[in-house]
Amino acid sequence: MNDPGFAIGMEERRRLLEANASAARFFRRELLRATGGWPLEYVKDARIEQVLSVDSTWQVGYAPPTATALVDHLRAEKFQHSTMVRAGLVAWTDDGEAVDRFQDQLVLVTRDVQLTPTGFVGIGSDGQARLLDSDTGFHQPSNGLVGIHEQIDLLRDGAIPVLVEHPVDAIAVSNMSRQLDGQWAGIPVCGAGLSTAQARMLRKFSLGDQAIVILTGDDHHQKLTSGYLLDLALYYDRIRAVLTPYSPRTFESMDGGAQLMDELLTTARPVLRYRFGGAGPSELILDPEPPDPGPGL
Repeated sequence: MNDPGFAIGMEERRRLLEANASAARFFRRELLRATGGWPLEYVKDARIEQVLSVDSTWQVGYAPPTATALVDHLRAEKFQHSTMVRAGLVAWTDDGEAVDRFQDQLVLVTRDVQLTPTGFVGIGSDGQARLLDSDTGFHQPSNGLVGIHEQIDLLRDGAIPVLVEHPVDAIAVSNMSRQLDGQWAGIPVCGAGLSTAQARMLRKFSLGDQAIVILTGDDHHQKLTSGYLLDLALYYDRIRAVLTPYSPRTFESMDGGAQLMDELLTTARPVLRYRFGGAGPSELILDPEPPDPGPGL
C-alpha cells in the first residue's frame, strides 16, 4: 500500500507474520480436535477427508464460533491486541472489546511469494468460499495464493497449474493427480479472480509454460472465471481452457473419475483470445483442432 500511514518496520512486519502463522496453527488444531458439527460433515460430504490427517499437505483449519477463541490463543502466545488488529485477525467492537474476525468457518492459508502465511480463505456452512483477509500494512490479498505450498512437490516435478474456483475443487484436482502421475496441481482463485501479482507468483513456482483454467457453472459464472486469462497470458505462453458442466469434486466422486479428469485436462485446447465487454463464455476463442494429415504425410 502507498499510504504512508500504513508504513511498518521490519520488526513489526516479522511480528505480524508470526501472528498469522500462529493463527494458522490454531485453526488447524481446532479442526483436528473437532468431534462433530457441520465442518466435519462438510469435509466428509466433499470427499476430502484426507485433510483431517495430520500428515495432509492441505492444512485446512477451522475458526470456532466463539468471539475470543483466537484472541485468547494469541494473547497466550504473547501477542498484543494492536498486533492482532494490524494483522487483520481481530477487530474492535463499539464497546472496545477485541473479538475474532473469523468465526465458524473452515479456513485455508494464503501465502505470499516467500510462502509465508499472510491471510486466509474461508468456507462457510453454506459451502461458499470467500477471501477473509483485507488490505493491511504488510499484505494485500491480491498478493497471496492458496495451493502452492500444499503442492510444492508436484510443481517442482513439473505439474501444470489447473485453476479452479473453489478450494475443494483444487483439493480434488490434487488428489486425482496424486492417484495418477502427478501431472496437475489445483489452484483455487476463490471468486476474486487472479491478479497480475498472483499470476506472476504462480509462474515462479511452475517449471513449464502452460496453465489450464477449468470453467464450470452457468454462462455468467464462466465469464467471471475466465476474466483473468489475460493476466495468465503475461506469464504463460500456453493457456488452455476446459469448459465442463462438472466440477473436479464431481469427477472425483465418479468411478474412474481421476482418469476422466486426466483425459479432459490432457486434451484441453489452447486459448487464443477472449472478448471482453459483454461477451459470453461462448466467445472464448479456442485454437481449431489441427488438420488430419493425409495419407503418407
